[in-house]
Amino acid sequence: MRVLGIETSCDDTSCSVYDTDQGIRSVVLSSQEVFHQKYGGIVPEIASRKHLEVLPWVAEHALLEAQTQWDELDLIAVTHGPGLVGSLLVGVDYAKTLSMGLGRPIVAVNHLEGHLLSPMMDHSDIAFPFLGIIVSGGHTEYILVKAIGRYEKVAETVDDACGEALDKFGKLLGIPYPAGPLIEKKAQEGSKNAYAFPLPKVKKSTFALSFSGLKTSAMLLLKSLGSDQTSLEVAHLCASYQHALFHQLLVVAKRVLHQYPVKAVTLSGGVAANQTLRDLFQSSLPVPCFFPGRKWCTDNAGMIAFTGYHQYRLRGADTLTFPVVSRLSISSIHNSKNSEVGI
Repeated sequence: MRVLGIETSCDDTSCSVYDTDQGIRSVVLSSQEVFHQKYGGIVPEIASRKHLEVLPWVAEHALLEAQTQWDELDLIAVTHGPGLVGSLLVGVDYAKTLSMGLGRPIVAVNHLEGHLLSPMMDHSDIAFPFLGIIVSGGHTEYILVKAIGRYEKVAETVDDACGEALDKFGKLLGIPYPAGPLIEKKAQEGSKNAYAFPLPKVKKSTFALSFSGLKTSAMLLLKSLGSDQTSLEVAHLCASYQHALFHQLLVVAKRVLHQYPVKAVTLSGGVAANQTLRDLFQSSLPVPCFFPGRKWCTDNAGMIAFTGYHQYRLRGADTLTFPVVSRLSISSIHNSKNSEVGI
């Protein structure tokens, strides 16, 4: 079975062909980074316009790289949420048009489920149940994965996402968007113990995270240091701030593991590409940790095609009337009757 995955939830336009026998045959991604950098973040109108311009080209090249003809596709899988409404509409409308024109079934994929299952693309032997931690620019969530299609959210941030906190810190330092990779690079030259950032305490729940206070703490620290920092001071700031974010992720993970016995932990999403975070979790947790390949950490259609296939296998196709949902939760997925213990 060959699946065309389409991903346009935010600012990356991506298409992928997944073959159930051969795996991912192609992934093509068009980044809009250069168009949003001067604004310090994503401009929704620009994002949707760029998707409109490049999506047909991206799809054609995905099929070309996969050596696949349109009539050889068996299924269309597309992200329908969460994300920017305008961006989602471009991908969903294109996918529905393909479904009608080709006479192929279609599935509406939850972007978060795509991230959640992405480590399984490289590690099919991950044992259930496992704790899946999604760490990206828009989400920081801890999901108990009982089986494919059976999820329970057990912890999340109450304000900023971890990746968002990195981008806001980068903006304070004048580091261009997206700041995470450059902060990681600068942090390698600094000490994580150079500056002390507080570990937030959230009254709502011992499982809740909060990152907005760390940004405020960083802003006050920078004000006290003055406007001119040496490259070493910047490196120390990046290392210390990054450590504070990742330490909070680890503390909450340990609390969750204490209450929920799981056989493994996975990290996914854009921030999961950070090697310091990977090393910290691998060395600090009592269960095995798994990560997706770095090419699967960012928003990509490979994880959508992969997840779409398993969704179709378990629940069948969707009708063409499904909507886009900008604030779609992982909790919206209910498949207790048709799930299984492993792939």
